[in-house]
Amino acid sequence: MRVRVVAAIGAGIFMCGWGGHALAQDWASMPYTLHSTYQAVNSDGSSAYAGGFPMRMRGIVLANTEDWLDPTPGYTPTYQPFVMGGQAELIIQSIEPGDFGGTFAWMGQNYGNLPFKGDPIFSYTNAEWTAELGRLGLFGGDGVTRPIRAGDLIEVRARTGLFYAGKMNVNEAHDKSPSRDFEVVLLQANYGLPAPAPLTLSDLKDATDQFIFNASRATGAEHYQGTLVELRNVRFSAATIGNWGVNKNLILEDDTGRTLPVRLGLNPSFATTPVIDDLFHVVGILDQADSTLPHDSGYRLLVMNAADFTIVPEPSASLVFLPVLLMLLRRRPRGGA
Repeated sequence: MRVRVVAAIGAGIFMCGWGGHALAQDWASMPYTLHSTYQAVNSDGSSAYAGGFPMRMRGIVLANTEDWLDPTPGYTPTYQPFVMGGQAELIIQSIEPGDFGGTFAWMGQNYGNLPFKGDPIFSYTNAEWTAELGRLGLFGGDGVTRPIRAGDLIEVRARTGLFYAGKMNVNEAHDKSPSRDFEVVLLQANYGLPAPAPLTLSDLKDATDQFIFNASRATGAEHYQGTLVELRNVRFSAATIGNWGVNKNLILEDDTGRTLPVRLGLNPSFATTPVIDDLFHVVGILDQADSTLPHDSGYRLLVMNAADFTIVPEPSASLVFLPVLLMLLRRRPRGGA
């Protein structure tokens, strides 16, 4: 039986999901669900996924989990609204022929601190949390000596998922019971990261700096959601460049007036590397965090390491003066004696 669950976190934020009941599944006989199918949207950006659960998908891990979310246990014995404690999220990009995009698989420790739960009994204790991370093979988990890493090829086996802020996620539907567990299977370590899709901000936004939203997901920001991309020839806005650092938000801009929010991750490189006050190319993961209908905006770039920024080299002097030299040569008188 398929069960639909609807809940709200704050004004205008809605999530829906379908939960399975039996833990035993014949995963091997189950076809892979395409990321593009799982992330399909309606004209207002809401989820159009109708495939139900359980389901499984595979893809390449795009980031080390601890570079994005902090898994450190933080159980609270009393209700503290929205204090999630440890969190972990796998971001995986499609690999099936003809597929595109990617999916986020998230879990948190203190589900009991969500207002519609409101009781720590629904949270993982610190020991339960590290055991869960260990079960999934994630950084910080019990007995994990080699956690899932960026560039690994994995399979995710999901018993439920929720639509939230513009994308369909794999998660536990805020329920720590084993019937909601998802599983992670390492298919090939060090498979390799996909080549980032080279983009400019004009691929994501129109001339008025509005996001290009296409419900078919054939073009625009929706097409690249959950994908490793390289944004080219951008810089930090003057108003936000001072925010550079670990876990900070800044704004990218180009020479046409287009802009894009960027979120820096938790990697310590952001604390030890100076900010780039110049044009650069940057590799990151395109995400969406749009909590209100229509879910047609709120896209942002997630950057996990300061090494993912590359300064655009200044043109050499010879290249700068080459047009002038060619013009002078064209004007030079021809002929003989």
